Amino acid sequence: MLSVQHALERLRKLILTRKPLVVLITAGIITAILLNIPLSFLEAPLYDFRVRISHSQAALPDSRIELIVMNDETAKTLDQVLPLPLSYHTQLLEALGRYQPRGIGYLVDMSQVHQVDPDQFQGPWATRFVEAAKQLRERGTAFEIGTRFDVTGEIAPPYPLSLLPHAIAIIHKDGNVFASDKITRRALVTFNGAPSFHLDFARALGFSAPDATPNGTFTVPDLDASYFFFRYHGDTASKKSYRQRTFGEVIRGEVPADELRGKIVLISTVSRQNSNDFAFTPYSSAPYANPKLVIHANILDSIIHNEGLARVSVWSTAAITYALTALVLWGVLALTPLYSVFATLFLSVTLLLVGQALFDWRGLWLREGKPLLGIFIGYYLTVPYRLITEYSRRWEYQRKNEVLTQVEELKTNFLNLVTHDLKTPVARIQGLAEVLMRKANDRLIDRDRETIQSIVSATDELNHFISSILELSKVESQNLQLSIESKDVNQLIEKCALGFKAPARAKQIKLQLQLEPLFPIRIDANLISKVINNLIDNSIKYSRPGSEITVSAKEENEAWVRISVADQGIGLTPEEQENLFTRFYRAKNTRTAETSGTGLGLYLTRYFIKAHGGRVEVQSEKGVGSRFSIILPVAGPPETEALRPGLKNRIGNRIGSAVRHFAQE
Repeated sequence: MLSVQHALERLRKLILTRKPLVVLITAGIITAILLNIPLSFLEAPLYDFRVRISHSQAALPDSRIELIVMNDETAKTLDQVLPLPLSYHTQLLEALGRYQPRGIGYLVDMSQVHQVDPDQFQGPWATRFVEAAKQLRERGTAFEIGTRFDVTGEIAPPYPLSLLPHAIAIIHKDGNVFASDKITRRALVTFNGAPSFHLDFARALGFSAPDATPNGTFTVPDLDASYFFFRYHGDTASKKSYRQRTFGEVIRGEVPADELRGKIVLISTVSRQNSNDFAFTPYSSAPYANPKLVIHANILDSIIHNEGLARVSVWSTAAITYALTALVLWGVLALTPLYSVFATLFLSVTLLLVGQALFDWRGLWLREGKPLLGIFIGYYLTVPYRLITEYSRRWEYQRKNEVLTQVEELKTNFLNLVTHDLKTPVARIQGLAEVLMRKANDRLIDRDRETIQSIVSATDELNHFISSILELSKVESQNLQLSIESKDVNQLIEKCALGFKAPARAKQIKLQLQLEPLFPIRIDANLISKVINNLIDNSIKYSRPGSEITVSAKEENEAWVRISVADQGIGLTPEEQENLFTRFYRAKNTRTAETSGTGLGLYLTRYFIKAHGGRVEVQSEKGVGSRFSIILPVAGPPETEALRPGLKNRIGNRIGSAVRHFAQE
């Protein structure tokens, strides 16, 4: 056990002496490990959480984008199967020409349309479809067909529709690049150097320069493709989404002429046979008629407004992870356990808030997984060390406590033994000296008489010191019992003052009383007499010859009695007043050096007064004088046990102070 404690103590001293270096090295190791671990399982939920709570202007859908769907209701009305023969698509395109939209993105799989009725692609319907598209383009309406994609690349629409502008339009579900949860977060920008449908359509609409790519575009060299993370806009639950219309509404002319003018129209089909078409969009709380079409709208919206999300570089992420990990390590080592918890939570919340702000207003994606793990790994690596070292220190304090307990008991027993054994011989010496003085006074010369008087005075001082030690032992052993009775405080003060008439007269000090009429109060008369005697005795000892000492008593607020002893003595400094009531303390000055005393009088005074439920106050100024006041309750001491500064309390205070000091390191 001792070897383990010794090793822990050496480790603690090493960390304390080399704390900055240990923190920096540990933070670097944690950061290096985290940078080499893929954390998509953590980054993906954090990314999705940001998207859901985003409230910036960029998260609002563009009202110019309109969606038209061919659903099962349409197929049932026309007695056809989706995605409908080419003739119906031609009629829709011709009907849209009358609304003068700004652009039409045709996201219907024309290969499937060809499978429904191949003959129509060889007849007039195909020609009319191509002509309708060319007329739209001649009138300034951008037109683009979205095509499918397989391992060979783009699957072009059947001839003659392949003569029209077309590009790959696929919904990319994350599977191996970012996460494996099949949620769409990124969109294709280019493949084999050719732009995707969304980028090419945005360029045709005039929202993107011919050589421009969305903000945050990144390349995947193995696929010869580039992608970007797009924003999701709006939510049907909050009634902020892209407006959707059906094929039948447009064909029948139920849409007002001005509602599609200048709009960007995206067209697609949806069938209940395809369950994926009816799935919820990843960040919406309500279902769309065609989630895939809504995702296409979000991708196009992000490109039009250049709202792609740019990922913070790996080196920036490493720097943030390193800094936050180092801060947590330092905080846990330097702060108290409670403050270190708050500091860790504060850093985590601040990181999340800053990341959300950058995400909303600057389109920067701060990947928080590594910094957050750095914070919590740093915390949970350091806390066990703090707990182990604290346990070690507490064990050490407990051992010292046991030693101190034994020392205190030995000291108390020694003092009791010495004081009891000294009291009898001192009393005999004093008695014999007084008898000798009385019987041989006439036959003694002045020098011998002074010698015997010095013996009497010295034994009197020694007897007073022994009595103080006995009272101290009684107090600390918790054997002090109060003998409460109703007493007239003024009578006690007059009796105490009478005993000091001679010493005061010898120093030419005027001792006067200012006593207001008081009702008897419940006190221990013996202890209060000792307190008053001690205060008057101190005032006489430290007062100048020819000065005055005033002892006063008055009632305060009908519940308290104030007894004050004011002198014109040497006074006390603020530093001396702070230690005045500690055991064996005496102010360090020439006057106290010349005056005998034990340093226990005021310590016992405060204890006796607190045992009565009262308090002691001191007002003093160096060179001017002092006023000592004791305030006692009229109703007597409280029924609860009085304050007892015994052995357990003193040792407990020492242990508590040591533990608090360790907690603050």
